[in-house]
Amino acid sequence: MSGHHDDDVPDWAPRSPSDSGDYRVRRDFLGASYPGGAPPARRPGRDRPRRPGGDPAFLPSPPPPPRPPGPAHAAAKGRARGGHGAARLPRRRSGILLGPLAAAVGLVVLSGFGVYAFASSRGSCSGGDAVTVSVAAAPDVEPAVVKAAGRFNDARQEIGGQCARVRVRAAEPAAVATLLSGKGSAGVTERPDVWIPDSSLWIRLVQGSGGPPQDLPFTGLGGIASSPIVVAMPKALAAQLRNAGVPERPSWRDLLEAAGTADDPGGGTGGAIPAHLLRLQVPDPDRSATGMGTLMLAGTLMGGAPDGEAGFTGVVRTIREGVAASVNAEFTAFRGGAEQPYPVALAPERAVYAYNAGHAADPAVAVYPSEGSVFLDYPVTVLTEDAAKVRAGRLLQKALTSKASRADMYRLGLRTPDGAAPASFGARAGVDPQVPHALAAPSASTVAQTMQAWAQLSLSIRMLSIMDISGSMAEPVAPGVSRLQSTIRTAQGGLSLLPDDSELGQWEFSTDLPGGRDWRELVSVGPLGERLGSSTRRQRVLSAFAQMRVKQHGDTGLYDTVLAAFDEMTRTYKPEFVNSVLLWTDGRDEDPDGPTLDEALAELRRAYDPERPVQINMLGYGPDVDVKDLRLLAHATHGEVYVAETPEQIQGIFLKAVSRRVCEPSC
Repeated sequence: MSGHHDDDVPDWAPRSPSDSGDYRVRRDFLGASYPGGAPPARRPGRDRPRRPGGDPAFLPSPPPPPRPPGPAHAAAKGRARGGHGAARLPRRRSGILLGPLAAAVGLVVLSGFGVYAFASSRGSCSGGDAVTVSVAAAPDVEPAVVKAAGRFNDARQEIGGQCARVRVRAAEPAAVATLLSGKGSAGVTERPDVWIPDSSLWIRLVQGSGGPPQDLPFTGLGGIASSPIVVAMPKALAAQLRNAGVPERPSWRDLLEAAGTADDPGGGTGGAIPAHLLRLQVPDPDRSATGMGTLMLAGTLMGGAPDGEAGFTGVVRTIREGVAASVNAEFTAFRGGAEQPYPVALAPERAVYAYNAGHAADPAVAVYPSEGSVFLDYPVTVLTEDAAKVRAGRLLQKALTSKASRADMYRLGLRTPDGAAPASFGARAGVDPQVPHALAAPSASTVAQTMQAWAQLSLSIRMLSIMDISGSMAEPVAPGVSRLQSTIRTAQGGLSLLPDDSELGQWEFSTDLPGGRDWRELVSVGPLGERLGSSTRRQRVLSAFAQMRVKQHGDTGLYDTVLAAFDEMTRTYKPEFVNSVLLWTDGRDEDPDGPTLDEALAELRRAYDPERPVQINMLGYGPDVDVKDLRLLAHATHGEVYVAETPEQIQGIFLKAVSRRVCEPSC
C-alpha cells in the first residue's frame, strides 16, 4: 500500500524528517486542511523515507550532532524521554465550535493548537529578561514557521539588550479573525503578537468589519509564501475533457456554468464544457480563505458585466449547493466513482500537491483557468505597537523568507511570494510550475461587502410566489406558447434551483376567483422538502403549475392580492429566512371593487416593519405592464420591479429578483 513502503513514494512527493524527538524537527503533519489527513506517527529511528541512490535534494538535512550538555539541553533531553520514564507526551489536538464571522455557526478544527517554546544553545532566554513574541500561524504553513522560529531562537536575537524568543501555535485564520473583529471567541481567546493567516483576505475582512477595537494596530510585513486557488479534478476527468476538445485552461465562467446552477442569464449555456457535467465543491467561505477567495474571484470577473448581479447570485447558489466542510472533505469525493456529475474542487494548489503525495494511484490535477486566479499569500502581520515586538516581528519575517525557510515552504507544496515553484512541480505532481496570472486584490470594503452578500444570498428563501392568470395571460408569445405557459416554465426552472430547506408557497390571482376573492392559495408556504401526504411540497407546486389555466375574461385584481400576500408573509414571518413575495403579472390593476393605488400604498407603508422586513418583488411580462404603479408598490417594501418583453429575458429577470436580497432591508 502507498505510504508503507519506500518504493511507493513518488520522486516528487514531499517528505518530512522522522519523528526523532529533537525539538527542532517538526512532525510531518501538514495542517488542518491537509487533504490526506494527519499521517501516522513514525517510530523514532524507523520508517524514515529512503530511496536508492540517496535522498533527493529537497529532503531536510539530517539532525545535527548532539550539542554540549547544559541546562537547556538537559531539559530538552528530559522532555524527549518523557521525564519520569514515561513515553513522550502526546501532541494535543482539539476541535472547537466556530461562530462564523459573517453569519451561521460552523465547526472549526484547530490542529496543533499547542504552544511551542524553543530553547537556545547560548543560555536561557526566558522570564522577565526576554522579549517573547506569540505567533498564530495558519495550519497550512505552521510546520515551516515552527522550524524558522527554532532557527530564530537558536540565533539568540537581541533587541534593546534583551534576548528575543518566538512561540508559535497553529490557529485557524477564521478563529483569529472572529476574535479580532470583536465577534466573540472561537477557540482563540488571546490576541497574538504576530498573525500569519493563509490569506490577506482575513486581514481585510477584519479591517472592513467595523468591529475591531480602534486601537488594534496592523503592521503588514509582507507574505512568506503563495498558492493560487485552482480547480482540482481527478486526472482521468481532466483527460476526458481534453479529449472532448475542452481547452487546457478553460474560463472560470465555463467551469461554473458546467457545475450546474450558474446558467447564463441570457438563456442557456454556450460554454466549452457541457452544462451540468461537473459537481463543484468549495470550502465554506465563512471558514476558508479558498471559499472566500472564490467569492472575490466571482465578484471581480462579473462586476463589470451587464448581468453581473445575476451572475454573482448564480455563483453563490452554485457554491451553496457544494459547500464542503474542509479541503480534505473535497478530495474524498474524488474516490467515489465516475458517475455524472463529476466532482471537481476549488482548492489551493498546495492541497493538490499534498493530496497526490499520498494518493499516487488515484491522482488529481490542478486546472488553471484562463483569466488567472486569487492567490493565498500567507502575510506576516504584527498586531501590537510594542516597539520591541514589532522589531522582533521584522526579524522573524526575515527568517521566514530565508533560503532555509524557502526550502521548508517548497516541501509543503508552496510557492515563493513572487510565485516561483518548487523544482518538484510538474505533470507527475499534478501541478504546473508556471506561475498563473494573479487577479487584483480586493479592498477591505469590497471584502466586507462581498461576504455580506454571501451571508444574505446563502440564507434560505421563504417566498410566496403568485401567478397572474387573468385573460391577457393567454396572449401568444411564441408559436404554440402563451404568456402564462412561458411564465410557468420560468417559474419551474427557478423552483429547480431552490434547495429543499427553502420555504415556498404558490398562489394564483385574477378577479372573482372561487371564494369571492381575487386570489387563491394552491400550496401553502413551507419547506419544499416537507411531505404533504404522499408527495412533497415541491411536487405539489409542480403539480399546481401543470394544472394552472387562464381565467377567460378574468381581470387583474392586483392591489387586493398584493395586500393579502404581504399580510400573510408578515403574519407568518420567520427571522431565520429572507421573507419575500414574488408576483408575476402582465398588466395593471383592473378591479373597480378593490382598493385604489393610494389606499394600497398607505396600507403597505403602515404595515412595513424594518425589524421584520417582507419584501415585494414584481416580475412584469409584456408591453401592457404599468411599471410606474408597480414600482411604487414594490418600493414601499424596499422591493423592485423587473420587466421582460421576451421569453429569453425571463431567466435573467428571475435571477435579478433573487439577487435583490443582497441589499434587503436597506435597498
